[in-house]
Amino acid sequence: MNARNVLTGLIVSAAAGMLASCGKGVVTYTVGGNITGATTTVLITLNGTTGINMSGDGNFKFPNQLMTDDTYNVQIADPNDRCTVANGAGTVAMINIVNVSITCVPQPVTQTVVRSALLSGASENPAVTTNARGVGGVIVVNSNPTLNSPITGGVTFSGLTPDPGQLNPVQIHQAPLGNPSGSGQVIIPLTLAADGLTAFVPAGTTLTPAQYTALLAGELYFNVSTANNQNGEIRGQIQLQGGVAASVATLDASQVVPPTSSTATGTGTLLADLATGKILSSYITDNVASPTGAGIHTSPAQGSNGASIVAFTSSTSFTAPPAGTVLTPQNLADFSNNLLYFEVDSAGNANGEIRGNIAPQ
Repeated sequence: MNARNVLTGLIVSAAAGMLASCGKGVVTYTVGGNITGATTTVLITLNGTTGINMSGDGNFKFPNQLMTDDTYNVQIADPNDRCTVANGAGTVAMINIVNVSITCVPQPVTQTVVRSALLSGASENPAVTTNARGVGGVIVVNSNPTLNSPITGGVTFSGLTPDPGQLNPVQIHQAPLGNPSGSGQVIIPLTLAADGLTAFVPAGTTLTPAQYTALLAGELYFNVSTANNQNGEIRGQIQLQGGVAASVATLDASQVVPPTSSTATGTGTLLADLATGKILSSYITDNVASPTGAGIHTSPAQGSNGASIVAFTSSTSFTAPPAGTVLTPQNLADFSNNLLYFEVDSAGNANGEIRGNIAPQ
């Protein structure tokens, strides 16, 4: 046997040994990191399916084994603190993820709050057997703890039974005080889109101080009902922090380049998964007299004009992208760099009658 054959045999044997050591013939990787600052027991989740309870500062590692090119998204449910997640979303390369960093601080008195939710039948009370799933989120601007707080957001879903067109109202409920998994009253009926796959918080909706407190405590939840499941087929607590690109923007003529003379205004909302780019909720409400188009654009530099990356479709009370719309990795990078903006066009202003620059929140 020559040296080349010996070397080839050694390489093959080493590769076989590596695969065998993984149990199922594939190489897998783990996701982990550390958390600091939490003041209560918190739940850290990976892709919404596996959770780890942490009662203090320390390191964590999920038991899940992910393969190369799998996406990962680490989020946290913490009712007492405001938490940020760094390095928590992305795509697995050929290495374990060990640098997820979660930092928590006490809730500030006034703040912009972003919370997301994963909806499933298992979260219903009692549980419902269904293949349906949903994702959603809200952005709440709390500028004064004694006043009502504006809320925007919504939910997308799929796989409902029977036909999505037979949906009962999609709603946000408030669970009983101190019992987030319990069933509670409806506080916000959502507006259902024509496709039957998305629903949005109506323009001008606010949370009372008590409802805002319930949101921070994880006691608000999305609930989607169907004809066969009148009490809800899928449900999701609105409690997860981190893992989403989120922004609520005011649209007006002054932000258009160059500015227009329009007196119209609007509000744009964006919530997207940082790992997959899937839009959880996005829409624009405005009072442009004769709009000809709307959507999200990206620009080469802040304060410049750029190409459309997401075209919205019109409805009776809002414009929004089709269900399942995905932002590319470059789009997400542009979001982080403040290069995205909402735009509403009109016949006399093809480059935008009003615009709202999208700032991460």
